[in-house]
Amino acid sequence: MYSSKKALFPSFFAIILCFLLNSCDMGNSPAINIPQPASELRATSFGSNSIRLSWKPSRTSVIGYDVQVMDEFRSIVKTVQFGRDSIGTIRDLNEGKVYIFRLLARSYDTISRGIEISWAPATRFSGRLYFGPNKQNGINFFEERSYTIDKASSWDLCLEADSTTNPVSYNLSTPYASSYADVNGIILNGLDKGKKMRKTELFNDVSDPYIYTGIDSLHHLTFNAPIGAGYTPLQNLADNIQAFTRGFVLILRTQQNHHVQFHVKERNLQIMQKDASGTFIEFEASIQRIPNLAYGKISR
Repeated sequence: MYSSKKALFPSFFAIILCFLLNSCDMGNSPAINIPQPASELRATSFGSNSIRLSWKPSRTSVIGYDVQVMDEFRSIVKTVQFGRDSIGTIRDLNEGKVYIFRLLARSYDTISRGIEISWAPATRFSGRLYFGPNKQNGINFFEERSYTIDKASSWDLCLEADSTTNPVSYNLSTPYASSYADVNGIILNGLDKGKKMRKTELFNDVSDPYIYTGIDSLHHLTFNAPIGAGYTPLQNLADNIQAFTRGFVLILRTQQNHHVQFHVKERNLQIMQKDASGTFIEFEASIQRIPNLAYGKISR
């Protein structure tokens, strides 16, 4: 009897000590709230040194989101915290460099597992393309400038019109597919007559250019895969653009393999604009200056 009581005493003392040190889980500890991850992570180049991300919010209660920015070796460059909004801009990046972005939902207790996308910043610039003789109706994206027919061999995209229709039909065309060249891509007029056009390609849905419609700004267009993914690149034209009443975006690849988002703007529900210099379209372009880099890719 004596030996039994002596054996119980150390166990009772251990329980008391455990409570004092708060080191025992007796089944009353609060549950850790591990949030569900966000989903549908998308990206767009916001400029030469920034990228905008958007996502579908977590289905559980969160206090915000963390974005881990990683380099190609998956080393964390920095972590940026956002609130409960499902959109955020990552700044101070390097143009033409691919980054991996890992998004984590954050609760008071911990973080969710991450979802990822890779993307790269790209240059943006704005301008106008005019239609008519001696007008700046062709654009060179890498040089960020427009040229007349006399420098048609420098064009990556051009504005033309079909005056045989009523009303006149305006088209955005790759140089090879335009009326400024013959079937072999040889320039028909101007100082560059006899030279060959550049082979720009539009990304097409089957045979027609895929057009992102109803776009007011390149800021509003995000992607979950490399631009042009799933589409066929062809030398082609987007015709009857005057029929649009909202802005639209074409995705193209230049002969030098630079990927471009080309946004045609609308003003007063009109795509074709006029001023003292003539008829024009107003545009904003985003060009990836690193060849063969389609802005980004799904990482995992």
